[in-house]
Amino acid sequence: MRPSYGFGLIEIMVAIVISLLASLAIYQTFNTSEGFRRSTLGNGNAQSSGGIAVMQIQKELERAGYGIGSNRALNCNVVSQNTNYTDFPLVPVLITPMAGSDQISMLYSTSPAGGMPALFGQGTTHTNNDNQFVNLLLASQFNAGDLVVVWPDPGRQAQTPCPLFQVTCVNAGCVGAGTPAAEKDFLLRHANNALWNGTAVNRPFPASLPLNTTRLFNFGTMIRRTYCVYLAGNPNQCRGAANKTDGSLISMDVPKDRATDENSWTSTAENVVQLRAQYGFDTNRDGDNIPNNINDWSNTTPANLLGWQQLIAIRYGALVRSNYPEKPQRDGSCTTTASTATFAWAGGNFSRPANAQPSNTSWQCYRYTVHEAVVPLRNQLLINQPNLISTAAP
Repeated sequence: MRPSYGFGLIEIMVAIVISLLASLAIYQTFNTSEGFRRSTLGNGNAQSSGGIAVMQIQKELERAGYGIGSNRALNCNVVSQNTNYTDFPLVPVLITPMAGSDQISMLYSTSPAGGMPALFGQGTTHTNNDNQFVNLLLASQFNAGDLVVVWPDPGRQAQTPCPLFQVTCVNAGCVGAGTPAAEKDFLLRHANNALWNGTAVNRPFPASLPLNTTRLFNFGTMIRRTYCVYLAGNPNQCRGAANKTDGSLISMDVPKDRATDENSWTSTAENVVQLRAQYGFDTNRDGDNIPNNINDWSNTTPANLLGWQQLIAIRYGALVRSNYPEKPQRDGSCTTTASTATFAWAGGNFSRPANAQPSNTSWQCYRYTVHEAVVPLRNQLLINQPNLISTAAP
């Protein structure tokens, strides 16, 4: 019988070397797989975030301007007793250029009847001491609580402040002096209210309103919504926002009854690090007012009524980064995105991204995608059609 022996030293060493090589191969495979996983998940999240951001803003832009009943009312200064809802322009969209990103604000009505302005009936008068409109045609389209913009059309490209008030009761629902018979359907009251209505001079009504040209625009609850990119390294970018995810698109409906604070903002999409927007103007009115006829793209806000009447579209772009950073090199540097990389959209180039906070991860560790869209302002196109109601000269 041959004697039985165990493994020799050489055999053990060979086995160890083979095991080490196998472990190294497995680690390299895992490392490569992890890299692909990070890239795939990061790019997938970036695509989803960019798509959500673009579609959400597009949805709001399609509503923008609903409730503005005439293109001659554009850019009138809306005034009211409510400090959060006074001294803002009656325009569908307002782009506010900021350091790094732009803010986009939209205004629109929530009333089903917002597109039809109410007219004064024969014999109507209204001074700033009155608390109701009488002989008002189409008063039945209003409801208690609606916010209404009064447009005293001055005609001929002139502009004037537009008072904003809140409806307290309509027609037969009103009691007290001045109530007409139930079948008249001509009364719209705005009794004193600590937040909205008052009878003192210019709060909000002027001394008197012109009889033949004044129109009332029903805005329902009135939406004034702003989209802004929040960066932890630049907390003042979005007014009052704090404790949001770094690199996220957030939105705010201007509060009606309290000051703006961090609770006013809600998150819309993460991983959005820059937002740019431009107005599209049809300056020569050479076609049927579609975006193909835009002669000028600019982020400069129109300075007069004519400029606002020429606005027919908005284009915007979002720079989105991947959710996960790629692993850095051995020296700690990242080359996922080149230091000289540029990120272009139709309106130009985005600026170089900032490092991710709060970890201060190098911006070059991430991959980036650009998402953009052009949105026709359909309500603006509608009011640019011939005005068949107003008799004031254009």
